[in-house]
Amino acid sequence: MQKKAQYTITLTIVSLLASLGVSSVFLLTKDTIKRKEAAVRTEALYVVLTGLEGAPVEVTPPTIADEDRVYKGLNKAGQLIGYAACGDAQGYSSKIKVMVGIDPGLEKIIGINILAQNETPGLGTKMTEVESATTLWSVIFGKDPGTIDLDSEGSWQLPLRGQPERIKRFGLSKKEKKPLPWFQEQFKHKTYNQLVVSKVKDDEKITAITGATISTKAVINAVQNAIGKIKGVVQTSTWEIK
Repeated sequence: MQKKAQYTITLTIVSLLASLGVSSVFLLTKDTIKRKEAAVRTEALYVVLTGLEGAPVEVTPPTIADEDRVYKGLNKAGQLIGYAACGDAQGYSSKIKVMVGIDPGLEKIIGINILAQNETPGLGTKMTEVESATTLWSVIFGKDPGTIDLDSEGSWQLPLRGQPERIKRFGLSKKEKKPLPWFQEQFKHKTYNQLVVSKVKDDEKITAITGATISTKAVINAVQNAIGKIKGVVQTSTWEIK
């Protein structure tokens, strides 16, 4: 009985220490996490509001929760280019959060950016993956074969170490702009009525990720959630789907 009591006391002390440790880490990192989340949201605004110049303008009260804020974006000429807001929905194994931008007429999506997700690796996670166009040729030469002059002298010589002219010739020193994930790209210019899952490629709908239909639907629900927030703040009465 005495040994059992000792085990109970020891377990209780360990549990309390573990809880204290977790609480301390949370308190120490809370502000850092909030700043990082704010930075991610800000960066996403420039992705979904193409042509945004300067800082996005909040159109919701400053007292509203971060995830419910609605923004408007202006271009260089000070013209309105659209509105943006965050949306979320439950996916297959995680809550999916997105930033969505729509045009000033509240008719078409300008773009979306997935802020957070923790779906099944290799399936749902493809929503944030960019399909690789890398080939053996591009690894060796740094360019597509169509861009290399095969008739010129020395065109088949590899860009070896100590030959900076070869590196420059085959473009190995150039940084190419990374494309956006194909899954997110297909939301551009879609209307609300086109936010429908299709298991086969369909330019008028949202093509599902193979093996991750639930995750695909969740992203659509999150996008609709964001649009709903924008509608509720901007011009609910004039919203018209075309």
